[in-house]
Amino acid sequence: MARKKTYRTDEFPYHVTARCANQEWFALPLEDCWEIFSNYLWFITQAYSVRVHAFVLMNNHFHLLISTPLANIDEAMNYFLREVSKSIGARAKRKSQIFGGPYHWTVISNFTYYQHAYKYIYRNPVQAGICSRVEDYRYSTIRGLLGLDRALVPAIDNLCLIQNMYKQLSWLNSEFNCEDREAIAKALRRKEFKIPRDPHTGKRSHLEDGVV
Repeated sequence: MARKKTYRTDEFPYHVTARCANQEWFALPLEDCWEIFSNYLWFITQAYSVRVHAFVLMNNHFHLLISTPLANIDEAMNYFLREVSKSIGARAKRKSQIFGGPYHWTVISNFTYYQHAYKYIYRNPVQAGICSRVEDYRYSTIRGLLGLDRALVPAIDNLCLIQNMYKQLSWLNSEFNCEDREAIAKALRRKEFKIPRDPHTGKRSHLEDGVV
């Protein structure tokens, strides 16, 4: 079966993720991987004019919120994954493939959906039990935005995290309930972020109405 073509847009952002081959951990310590990923994220902001909104690196995958003013998501991400893979492989002296397949993208077409994706990304380490607060996780663009670490990746701040730090951190650190988190995770597995209506009542989800 032919792969579905990438939808290119200069209007809406994407959630992008990719996972290591066989769900193994990256072949290097996460600190080294963070340096490599950060360097190439910086590079694609310059070479492909992409805008990084949020990025979180986990032990065997990453979450990236990105927009493409030149509608070139495929060019930017193909370069990014290829060069990250080559750099990790060379440093780890590993010839086998680093990523388990192509990246997965989801177009996010409205601001409420964007807020859900943004919070979901930054809460990934908390959900995994690695830390208790989003700002405590080292391998995340949120620390650079808040001035807690040197900002290696030029992430944009269109949710006013800097101006309203305490309010926004309170929101990011508030838990999803299990049902909401699963609904958002399912929406991020689609090509376009959509929250399905209740199959029994036909009613729209409260997630359509605002942030949680």
